[in-house]
Amino acid sequence: MRIDKIKINGFGKIKNKEIELKDGINIIYGENEAGKSSLMKCIQAFFYGLSKNKNGKAISDFDQYKPWEDSEFSGKIKYTLDNGEEYEIFREFKKKNPIIYQNNEDISSQFKMDKTKSIHFLEEQTGIDENLFCNTAIISQQEVKLEKADTNAIVQKISNLVSTGDDTISFKKSMDTLNKWQNEKIGTERTKEKPINIANDNIKKLTNERDNLKNGKQSLINYATQKEHIVLELQELQGKKDKLKQEKQVSNDNEIKNVEMKLKIKIGIFLGIFFFAISVLLFVLKKIGIAMIPAILGLITVIAILKMRQQKAKNSNLDTSKIEKEIEKIDVKMNDLKLKNTLMDAEKSKIDESLEKLIKIEETLEEQKRIKEELLSLETSYLIAKEALSKAYEEIKNNLNPKFEQKLCEITSNITDGKYKNITINDESGLLVEVQNGAYMPVDRLSVGTIDEMYLALRLSILSEISKEKMPILFDETFAYFDNHRLKNIICHLQDENYDNQIVIFTCSNREEQVLNQLKIEYNLISLEN
Repeated sequence: MRIDKIKINGFGKIKNKEIELKDGINIIYGENEAGKSSLMKCIQAFFYGLSKNKNGKAISDFDQYKPWEDSEFSGKIKYTLDNGEEYEIFREFKKKNPIIYQNNEDISSQFKMDKTKSIHFLEEQTGIDENLFCNTAIISQQEVKLEKADTNAIVQKISNLVSTGDDTISFKKSMDTLNKWQNEKIGTERTKEKPINIANDNIKKLTNERDNLKNGKQSLINYATQKEHIVLELQELQGKKDKLKQEKQVSNDNEIKNVEMKLKIKIGIFLGIFFFAISVLLFVLKKIGIAMIPAILGLITVIAILKMRQQKAKNSNLDTSKIEKEIEKIDVKMNDLKLKNTLMDAEKSKIDESLEKLIKIEETLEEQKRIKEELLSLETSYLIAKEALSKAYEEIKNNLNPKFEQKLCEITSNITDGKYKNITINDESGLLVEVQNGAYMPVDRLSVGTIDEMYLALRLSILSEISKEKMPILFDETFAYFDNHRLKNIICHLQDENYDNQIVIFTCSNREEQVLNQLKIEYNLISLEN
């Protein structure tokens, strides 16, 4: 892939600038603050857009690179793929999507859009996303500058680059981080006071409380049954009591009638005696016909007296005292039932309270179960993530490491004058280099300058393996800390007949020009001073 032409209407401090790049080596020269970093960022932004998110920085890239002057925030880049197809990308940086032209025709719709509705055209064409582009195709001074005290840091970067394809990501640290997050955010059976332990303890405690309070439900059922029986029994007793009261009232009425009847009986007896006495007197006087009249009246009186006595006897069968005793018994029983009812009502209040508590406990229990399910789901996610990370690591190691090693050996041999030809990688020791006596030595035992060279070589070897295209390589003051001999070796390697990536060197010195002139290598010089 080759970048052919860049047109910048406005980007940072750059305004109305056109730059043409060629195959081979291009040197973009400019003093400090001339706009070299802005130009490099602009190339990246043409391909991948400009983020408005701060991503942990004080200011977003979008705000940082807005034109200093009131000019159009846009531009166009032209590039050619390995197969010769030419494309032009116009970007209005305030908008999410670019316009993609081929043969002056808008073909933007031919490329897929993700959920953010952004066109990732270069990723489709090359297989390189923005993160990989920044970690391989762009090599800045800070990434090869190495003080002696920072040797371990750069060795770690090399190890990261080998194991994950990204020098900022360590497989071991990533796995340790996942394990740490899993332990902190979930926990295990052996941990204490972790979310899963707290959830399990809460579920166990709430389950016991719920089971104890479940008896309240049965108590409430029993209460309702007993309450119904008491009400029915009270109604039945009240009916009996009302009936006894009626009987008592009848008995009282009969007593009054008996008094009246007793008086009538006495009067009847007197009348009967009187009638029989007259009848006897008239018989004595031999007035038999007349004597029959009082005799009949006396007989009638006797019959009446007998009936009244019979009625009196009948009325006397109702014993008021017995009725009152029955009523008293009923009252006692009703009072007992009413007291029991009152006590049950009081007990029901407690049952209601426990049932309300039970409802809250069941709600809390369900919430704790939900939390536990979420934790278990999160744990599954962590396990999946760790498994995927391990598989990806093994895949990189098995599929790419041999290629890395071969390419790395080739590049390292070229740029170290054949001093280091064999390099191997293993999980325990990391990067090992064969020294002159044949022993393999950890890379951190080498000189700082050699480690710098190997780090650069490793990035170049990775780029050659991960892309569908031979990507342009942008060096941003990369060689500022290389001595002239190392710089010469690097440039010779970059101009090797088997190495035909387009090279763009951003620099504020003329060291690269001098080396290229000494080696009689053609290059394209672009100055940002004008």
